[in-house]
Amino acid sequence: MIKTGFRGKAVVEGGSGAATRTAGLLGGILSYAVAERVITTNPAVGVKRPAGKKRKRRLTPDEYTALGKALVETEEGSLERWQALAGVRLLALTGCRLSEIVKLRWSEIDRAEPCLRLEDTKEGASVRPISRAALLILDDVQRVPGSVYVLPAARGGQRPFVSLDDALERIVSKAGLEGVSAHTLRHSFASTAGDLGYSDSTIGAMLGHAGRGMTSRYIHHLDTVLIAAADRVAMQISGAMGVAEKADP
Repeated sequence: MIKTGFRGKAVVEGGSGAATRTAGLLGGILSYAVAERVITTNPAVGVKRPAGKKRKRRLTPDEYTALGKALVETEEGSLERWQALAGVRLLALTGCRLSEIVKLRWSEIDRAEPCLRLEDTKEGASVRPISRAALLILDDVQRVPGSVYVLPAARGGQRPFVSLDDALERIVSKAGLEGVSAHTLRHSFASTAGDLGYSDSTIGAMLGHAGRGMTSRYIHHLDTVLIAAADRVAMQISGAMGVAEKADP
């Protein structure tokens, strides 16, 4: 609260970013009200939102190389827990959000498709193609008895490894990189896919924020082209990171 004089007027401005988030929140509330039949229509539909500040930071091939080198040196020096190393590599090779990797369960990994069948994401249930490079990372992860999580907490496997963001910060610092977060790795994955010529709809499906039509199309059976796209993008990134893919037996 801002105190003013008698009958004074205080104008508090949060900027375009706050306006965009507020409009989005209001639209979500009204959509929920429509679903619950509290109201019949959403008056926020079609309302133009202020353009939010976009985060455009992405990794260059040289920066991917620096990240890969830092991961190897960190692993050789036992400077971080194995959950951190596997988690950062999965973030780079899948384009998943931080929370999706932190909460990833063994039951959500479908090797037959191959894909991740995530039960709870920002968009709800989501199916993502997963590359061979990412599966190789998972192959090196040993299951902790009694834990449902791929990356369980260091103490007590009943909880996920929630320190991944802190570990990522230390690893990118060791790599000499600035302004790199889990979102940066996600955006870099999408940008690499764009560099390789993939369409926005294909990139959206790989990241899990495609429209309803794309989501419903892939929810039960993934197109082989989409899986191949995930393989190609991850191969490009893992190659820049200096990760050699194992040959098939």
